[in-house]
Amino acid sequence: MINTLLLMCALSAKDEAVANLVPNGSFDLANAAKTAPTGFELSGQAEYLFAGYQDEIASAGIAFNSSKPAGKVSATVTGLDQSKGKWIRFAFRGMAEDGFNVEKDALIMKIAFMSKGGTNQLDTAERFIYRELTKARADLAVNGKEGKQGAEAWRTYDFEELLPFAEVDSVKISIEFKNGASKEKKGSYFFVDDFELTQYSRSLRGLKEPKAKPNDPKAPDPENLVHLGGRWYFQAKPGQNVAPSATAPLKVDYRNADRLFYKAGRWETPFLGAMTSWLKPGFLDAKGELVKEARFVPDNVVLTFDGSSTFRFANRNVPNHPTAKFPDTYGTQGYDPNYIQEFPGNFRLAIEPKMNPSAVPMTQDNRNRALPMGPVGLAVNGVVFFNPFDGNMEWAVDLMDRCCGHPAPNYQYHYHKYPICVNTPFADNGDEHSPIIGFGFDGIPVYGPYEGDGIMAKDSKTNPLNGFNAHEDAERGVHYHVTPGKFPFIIGGYVGQVTMRRGPGG
Repeated sequence: MINTLLLMCALSAKDEAVANLVPNGSFDLANAAKTAPTGFELSGQAEYLFAGYQDEIASAGIAFNSSKPAGKVSATVTGLDQSKGKWIRFAFRGMAEDGFNVEKDALIMKIAFMSKGGTNQLDTAERFIYRELTKARADLAVNGKEGKQGAEAWRTYDFEELLPFAEVDSVKISIEFKNGASKEKKGSYFFVDDFELTQYSRSLRGLKEPKAKPNDPKAPDPENLVHLGGRWYFQAKPGQNVAPSATAPLKVDYRNADRLFYKAGRWETPFLGAMTSWLKPGFLDAKGELVKEARFVPDNVVLTFDGSSTFRFANRNVPNHPTAKFPDTYGTQGYDPNYIQEFPGNFRLAIEPKMNPSAVPMTQDNRNRALPMGPVGLAVNGVVFFNPFDGNMEWAVDLMDRCCGHPAPNYQYHYHKYPICVNTPFADNGDEHSPIIGFGFDGIPVYGPYEGDGIMAKDSKTNPLNGFNAHEDAERGVHYHVTPGKFPFIIGGYVGQVTMRRGPGG
């Protein structure tokens, strides 16, 4: 949500990060008339404004008012070099108010493929996303405050396509709505922010190019694939020796996150797009000083593999999504008096988790202390998971912002339940098994809520979750699922053995 141009400047020429190809993708730079973000076209009922509420730390964005007939926002990206990859992913962050409604599913992501520097349109592709929105309203309502409006949160929507012709050198990406059907203006908006276009040499979702060889398109190149242990792999460059050791560890950060794979049925890149953040005005930095100007945090998550049985997960715990304003003076988060502060930590997670045969799940009052207070795991964006209870041993799940987080008395921002705003390379649309959103301190992955197409893991009859929120299948082995609206919400104890870990500043 900070100016994409600033982020591009923060990355030096030697950096290898997958770049966002949309200038001003966060909409912060306005045109001279302040009516639209620089580099974007607006039409119909598309308003350029602060995309949030007075009690939130959000940013500029586009608002579609569905009490009106239609609206559209679009941007043209030129200079595509197909030698860098033929697959593109268009993604944005959106948040629908409870009253946003359209008829005929007319909320649409569109990609227009063009040649001759964006002057000649060759083809178009569309993706209708309104059904995903309504499905989230139905499935995730209980994830919200007091079991209401859990889907009224910032979510990532994505659209992956193959560049269809060799002549394509530009694309025009758009979001539009038609057939607005809201009767009241209040509460009828769909907010749009963070346009992102990225380019890859392979499909992130395992899609095939028509002329592709008949091997697994989801897999990285086996000739340069380094097995790090367990389900972890790293895609080395040709001729590169990255076999990690104590004297030559492998560091993974935002620049090479697209080459760290977790093999669990599909080849996932869990940390892609999740390892950086911004310290925003109103936060505190690690020294406890109030942040007055936005500051890029390139090392919000850094992983290190050193050939041992564990890997190091260093984090700064700065949320990379909108948050409420803390301290909360509006009372919308329970009058939380705490700031959000940068909170550096170092943790060790098992590369190949070992089961704990004596593990017991926590009770609904946690009197057996099956899970400690404080951090119990880590989301892929570096924010820690807590158990469901606050310091008074009462459920804390209704004391959080729209992204399901809030700061503790020590100013550590954390999640007590499914953090719906966490961005992963696979948008969780409920049409397949959810992606990995984090890990428990036993090294076992935590997945989103879905077990399969339209099936939440918490409702599964064929492979039900146990009291730990865990179960096992042939593709993923033992793993956890978050359970919106159902205790224990994230994990209910450690089914695996917890490795040694160190806290802040270690």
